[in-house]
Amino acid sequence: MTIDLGQAREAAQFVDADQGLIGRKIFSDQAIYDMEMEQIFARAWLFMCHETQIANPGDFFQTVMGEDKVLVCRDKDSGIQVLLNTCRHRGNAVCRVDHGHATSFMCTYHGWTYDLKGRLVGVPGFKEVYHEDLDFKDWGLGKAAQVESYKGFVFATLDPDAPGLEEYLGEGGKFCIDNFADRGDLVAIDGVLKFIEPCNWKFAMDNDQDFYHAAITHASSRLSGWGQQSVVGNVALRQQQQNTGRINTNPGTVILADYGHVGQSLILPEDWEDVVENDPAQSWRKDPEIKQRYGKLGIRLNVGNVNIFPNTWFATSWYSLIIRQPRGPMATEMWYFNFLNRDATPSVNARIRNRFVTGLGPAGMMEQDDGDNWGNSTSGTKTSAFRRYPLHYGMSVGHGDMINDELTRFPRIEDLNVNEHYARWTYRAWAEWMSASSWTELKQNHTPAEKTFTGPAAP
Repeated sequence: MTIDLGQAREAAQFVDADQGLIGRKIFSDQAIYDMEMEQIFARAWLFMCHETQIANPGDFFQTVMGEDKVLVCRDKDSGIQVLLNTCRHRGNAVCRVDHGHATSFMCTYHGWTYDLKGRLVGVPGFKEVYHEDLDFKDWGLGKAAQVESYKGFVFATLDPDAPGLEEYLGEGGKFCIDNFADRGDLVAIDGVLKFIEPCNWKFAMDNDQDFYHAAITHASSRLSGWGQQSVVGNVALRQQQQNTGRINTNPGTVILADYGHVGQSLILPEDWEDVVENDPAQSWRKDPEIKQRYGKLGIRLNVGNVNIFPNTWFATSWYSLIIRQPRGPMATEMWYFNFLNRDATPSVNARIRNRFVTGLGPAGMMEQDDGDNWGNSTSGTKTSAFRRYPLHYGMSVGHGDMINDELTRFPRIEDLNVNEHYARWTYRAWAEWMSASSWTELKQNHTPAEKTFTGPAAP
């Protein structure tokens, strides 16, 4: 698909990140959605799967990159391949199942067969009807341009000009993922929860960092006593109990990373080691290597929610990772990857499992509330009358301190835990992705995290 760059840049004008004003059209317009698939999803690093889901040669997992179905597989040399799931002969899928084990992939239409590296290895009638006039090396499966793994989480990009994964994540993005990966020897539970909400993917993503909605949206779940029975970790429990039914006024930190990644974190008290003494969910912080690597402030950052741009949410305290898979401007398929900790006791893992089963997903206490809001918000962006009025993301404009010092390896904003710094940063990045003609231009012209205006102390 060829994108009119002028139209993409016009779409970017719906974002006024400095004032926190977002035009509603970007949440429901088909043309803007189509441009997102090219300008963002065809160029970004996207989460594929966890390495424990493809542990052995021949293991594979089917997912999507934007709207392109792909197979993530472990080849015979133990390398990780990301292959486009479309036969080079007539375009049929070469695999129909979500995950499994295979030695090759055969198209069920005419039988063209590919090995685990995507090479064409079999064509029925090669001698009889092709007269051996087909060069196999030219007709292998399409592949992701780059595939890398960080701390066991596999990412891929379709753009050969994209920077490497660690550069893409930046120090802030890596620190946020570390807060998930360093909790122990994680293993993904078999099966991915999937369900569709009638909402735009961006509404679901910006909700992940939104602590403003909890007191209202989730009041019923709190009043039911759900949080007291299912939360893992005494520290997290106290933080939630302190704010049941009212706005969270605790201090917090917004972790920023280039290209739109963001994390929201509460700050553990200075006597954090005593506070987490009997908290199995926080015991990993006491590891001497982790304490040294995180530093005096980093070890106190209780990172709860992480968005890796564009559509991956690490829900660290839930031991869950969620992909917001776009399904058009008015629908999003939620993919929930849940993890257990091989280092934890059976009782702790049972509590982890119970928490995400009863909290998140299609039957969870939390997401049933959220999904209804996202759907109604998306519907509220469709009509010409509604679109006359921009959405307000201006909370905390002119407040908070932008800090980039030796205490962390990344820029951060210190403010109240309830803020909208995270959203303005994300939508600023969205506009820059939409405006850039290439990765070269995006790298040259994007706003570095430490330079974004968020408050009076911004450099």
